[in-house]
Amino acid sequence: MAGRRTETGIGSSAQSQAEKVGNMSEFTDRARRALGSAQDFAGEFAEGAARGGRKAAKFVVREVREHPLRTLAIGAAIGAVVAAVIMLRNRSEEE
Repeated sequence: MAGRRTETGIGSSAQSQAEKVGNMSEFTDRARRALGSAQDFAGEFAEGAARGGRKAAKFVVREVREHPLRTLAIGAAIGAVVAAVIMLRNRSEEE
């Protein structure tokens, strides 16, 4: 009888292990599908970002060509603000 119990135990254990392997296989398949969806989403996002970047670059080039003095004034104003921030930061660090 001890032999039969061992065989039954081994058979039960083997079946249990087979079920676990089946569950892992299902989990792996679901993970692969999810990863594929994430890759598709990332690819679409990257394409959209590149398209938007090209569109923005064209807009900037067109604006600079059409309004060079305004562009120069905007650049000078931004430079003045950055310089003021740097000067204020340096002054507060010295005190």
